[in-house]
Amino acid sequence: MKIVLANPLLKNSINTNLERYYIRSGSRWPHSGIKRKGTLPHYLPFPFSLAYAAGLLRDNGFDVKVIDAIALDIGEDNFIDMLQREHPALVLFETTTPTIEKDLLLTQKIKKNVKTKIALCGAHATVFSRELSEACQDIDYILRNEYEYTLLELAEHLRDGKQPRDVRGITYMENTTVIFNEDAPLIEPLDILPFPARELFPMNEKSNPAIYWDGFCQYRPAIQMHASRGCPYRCYFCLWNQIMYRCGKYRMFSATRVVDEIEDTIKKYNAKEIYFDDDDFTISKRHVKDICHEIRKRRLKIKWSCMGDAINLNDEVLKTMAESGCVGLKFGVESGSPKIVTTIGKPVHLNRVKEVAKLCAKYGIKSHATFSIGLLGDDRDSINETIGFAKDLDVDTIQVSICTPYPGTEFFKRAHELNLIRTTEWEKYDGKVTEVLEPQNLSWQEIEDLKTKFLKDWSYTKMTTPSWIIRQIKYLLRWIRGIGFIFFLRQLIFVWIDELERRRFEETN
Repeated sequence: MKIVLANPLLKNSINTNLERYYIRSGSRWPHSGIKRKGTLPHYLPFPFSLAYAAGLLRDNGFDVKVIDAIALDIGEDNFIDMLQREHPALVLFETTTPTIEKDLLLTQKIKKNVKTKIALCGAHATVFSRELSEACQDIDYILRNEYEYTLLELAEHLRDGKQPRDVRGITYMENTTVIFNEDAPLIEPLDILPFPARELFPMNEKSNPAIYWDGFCQYRPAIQMHASRGCPYRCYFCLWNQIMYRCGKYRMFSATRVVDEIEDTIKKYNAKEIYFDDDDFTISKRHVKDICHEIRKRRLKIKWSCMGDAINLNDEVLKTMAESGCVGLKFGVESGSPKIVTTIGKPVHLNRVKEVAKLCAKYGIKSHATFSIGLLGDDRDSINETIGFAKDLDVDTIQVSICTPYPGTEFFKRAHELNLIRTTEWEKYDGKVTEVLEPQNLSWQEIEDLKTKFLKDWSYTKMTTPSWIIRQIKYLLRWIRGIGFIFFLRQLIFVWIDELERRRFEETN
C-alpha cells in the first residue's frame, strides 16, 4: 500500500519577479514569505511530523512517497501530475489557517484527478475537524492533534479492509453523520518514534535534508532536530502547544537517543550544526546538561543552537551548553511589561532574562529575543516599557511581531469574548501580514508606528554601543566562515527582498 506524505506549495504571484509563498509543515507559526520566482525560501523549516510519520510507516511495511513541494518549488499542477504517476492509496498533508480555503480547493482537484483517499492534519484541521468534514466531501479523514501513530493506525485499517470506527484521533463522515473518534493518547515515551526519515526529504529521489534552513544557524550543513515536545507553560497565544499537544505533559527524547541522532546526521549528512527547533529546548536543566555531557563524552565536533527560554537557565547550564558546542540561543520575551507578561501566562522574571542575555554574551552564544506587541491589554505605556526593556537587554538580534490570535488558542477565545476579532476570513490570519484583532487601547496605525519605533530605537541603541558592535563583528566573521560568503550574501539579499516587499504591501493595504 502506497502512501504519499506531502507538503504542498501555495504561492501567489506579486509581479513578474516576485511571489508570496506560505510555510506549512515544520513551523509552529503560520505565515507567508516573499521570494524571487524560481528560488527557494530563505526560511525553510524541516517538516518534522511528516518525517517521523514517514519513518514509522516505512518501518511497518508501507510504501512511503514524500513530496515536499515547498522545498522543491513545485507548483500545484506539477504536484497533481506527480500524484497521478504514483497512484497512492492515501495522501496526507498538513493544513494551516491562512491556507485552509486553498487547501480545500486542492483536495477537490486531487480527488478529481487521482483515485485516492485524502487525509488532512494540522492545527486548523484539528480545531475545525467536524466543520471541515461536513463542508468538504472530498476529505476522507482528518487526523487531529499529534498524528504519527494515528496515521499508522489508519493506514493499517485501510490496508486490512477494516472500518475506521476504532482509530483514535480521527474525524470523518459516515453517510451524513460526522464521526468524531476519541482522542489518541500523546506519544510517550518519545523514544518509541523512529528517527525522522530525512533520507526521503524533500523527495525520495532527491534526498537532501541539508536544504532545510533556519537563518539563525551559523554553520552549514545545518540539520534541524527535536529533543522534546510541548511546553509546561501556558502562554495564551501558543498554537502548537495548545492544539497539537493539547497542553499535555512536556515530553523529552532521552539524551542518549538525541545524541545518537546527532551522530547519525554527522555520518550521513556531514552536519556541522544542529538546530534544536523545539517548542522549548531548555525546560529541564537536567535534560539539557545530560545532552551536553553525552556530546562531550562521545567527543563530537558539532556546533549547535536551539529555541529555548530564559526561565530555567543559569550560569552553570549556559557554561555547560557552550562547552559542548552551543553557539546560539533563541528565546521568547514577548513583553517588557510585568503586567502584560502576567496576562500572557508566561512565568518569566524579566531580571532573569537580562541575566541570561549577559551570560550568553559571556560564553559566546549568539542570542536572539522575540517580542510581541498588540497583545491583550497592551497600550502605549506597556509597549514603550517593552521598548525600554529591549534596549537594555544585551542580546544580539531581536524579532518584533504583531501577535495573531489563531483559532483554537486561548488568545482567540479571550479576544472573541471581548468582541475583538475583526474577521474570520482565514486567509487574513497570516502571522506576518494582516491585523485580525481589534486593538483595545490603540489604533492599528499606532501599533504599526510603535513597531517601527521599536526596531529603530533598538537598532540605534545597539549601533552606539561599542561592546555590542565588537561582538557582532566577531559573530559575523564566524557566520561567514561557517556558511560561506556566497550563501551568506544570498540569504542577506533574500531576507532583504522579503522585508522590503512586505513593507510595501503593508503601506498599500
